[in-house]
Amino acid sequence: MTYVEAHARDLDRPADEAWAVLARAGGDPRWWTPLPLWQLRGLADRVVGGPGFRLGGPGTALSAGDEVDFWSVESAHFPVLRLRARTRLPGTAHLVATVETLGAGSRLVLRSEFDPAGPVGHAYWWANLPAHRLVFARLADRWADLLSDLR
Repeated sequence: MTYVEAHARDLDRPADEAWAVLARAGGDPRWWTPLPLWQLRGLADRVVGGPGFRLGGPGTALSAGDEVDFWSVESAHFPVLRLRARTRLPGTAHLVATVETLGAGSRLVLRSEFDPAGPVGHAYWWANLPAHRLVFARLADRWADLLSDLR
């Protein structure tokens, strides 16, 4: 069973232009909002032996195997960017961003996916769902702003 939290935002630029920006995601604190919550999550991850949160990335178009912030790029092919969390979790977490054509503009769909590992993983998902809804909604807003504004 995979749990999914999804948020969609309409963009006023064509999908290929939005993708050109999305394909360079990360390495800049503007991608992560609210940044203090991501930093707190990174600190908690370090406490349990994970890599924590480090801003960084290739600085160019992302490709499979790249590490960006605390994610590993699993795939980056128009129109889908699929990141896997490198943090220690009771399961596997992905952040999936898709840019869809929508008339003359486009739509960003941001999905947080979690595959729980046993009962602790299910409990983790439900305990964190209220925070994840807030954080990922804000993240979708921020990414939509960046995809609309950055050239």
